Amino acid sequence: MLNRLTVYEIRMIIQKNFFGVCSDSMGSIQAAIKKLLAGEMVEFEEYVEKSVNKKRYSITAKGREAFQGWVETPAELSSATNMELGKLLFMGLMPTEKCNKVIAQIIADEERELEQHLVLQESIKEISIEEAYKAMLAYWEMDPEYHKGIQDAIGSTNDITNIDGIVRFQELALQYGIDYMKFNIEWFKKLKERT
Repeated sequence: MLNRLTVYEIRMIIQKNFFGVCSDSMGSIQAAIKKLLAGEMVEFEEYVEKSVNKKRYSITAKGREAFQGWVETPAELSSATNMELGKLLFMGLMPTEKCNKVIAQIIADEERELEQHLVLQESIKEISIEEAYKAMLAYWEMDPEYHKGIQDAIGSTNDITNIDGIVRFQELALQYGIDYMKFNIEWFKKLKERT
């Protein structure tokens, strides 16, 4: 939605910003792009950089419309499916020592992921708002088609307000993830004390 990207750039963004949300495997990314191409949601341009053929993907009008429809549909958080959480239902069928080992591993994994999110949050704080505005506006200057697409999607030509909204909700999504992981850590620590 925000700019044209190669598969490698998409992977780097996922690794840096969405590591707890979706897979960064090249196979998963390629499969998603294949579906988006088949649905005419994205298109690509080919170019050569340092003797390497590359493709840069961009969203189409149909893709923007589908994306807007998806974003405008309220999230059904209570019906989110997590098959891994289903294991909790059956942990009583394990010996206590194995159960405790599994719980300890869940806590360690959540703490590791929380640390990654906190590092990301700190790195974002180091970027000044002015730098973020300048970078986004510079990109939009080079790519007026994307600039107009974002203005159309948001329904505003006020770039500063648009960037504020984009950045604010990205930061809120990150904070939600941090709060969720903190909740999980505390919950499983209490569970471990009871087993």
